Amino acid sequence: MANEVHETEEMKGAAMGFVEEVWNGRHYELIEQKIDEGYAGHWFAVGEDGPVDRDGLREFVTAVHRGFPDFHMDVEFVLAEGDMVAVGYTSGGTHQGEFMGIPPTGEYGEATGVFVNRFEEGRVVESWASWDALGLFQDVGVIPEAFGLTNLLGTGLSMARRNVTERARKRRAR
Repeated sequence: MANEVHETEEMKGAAMGFVEEVWNGRHYELIEQKIDEGYAGHWFAVGEDGPVDRDGLREFVTAVHRGFPDFHMDVEFVLAEGDMVAVGYTSGGTHQGEFMGIPPTGEYGEATGVFVNRFEEGRVVESWASWDALGLFQDVGVIPEAFGLTNLLGTGLSMARRNVTERARKRRAR
């Protein structure tokens, strides 16, 4: 029992350390130490069709820092069970560089989120993450404040319908 408690505390410390050292401290070289070579990240990343690998995680972290040079993440809670640790956070920064193809707006934005890491032998082997991208993009002025879920779904469906219609038109033209 004492060993399980010790391992749980180590995993929680590792998750919080990643936030402080990599997200806030920008020590990218620590990614290779803390994240397993076979890492699989299941989280939103533009252009990704499957799990993100360790290099993809590094690319995403550096892209966030390029887009938001003053980016900072604050841990709100940490929960652990078995081989998994969940971290709830609030993050924010000023949109001063391109991020996800969006030119800088100069506005400050915040996002809340949660990530869950699964550990093996003290290293993260898999993670899941969810964050309020809509709120962030509203904060930095890319999406209007009044643009709610209904508008988002309607826009998404319209774009999908246009895409399908265009593909069908091209096939018929062949």
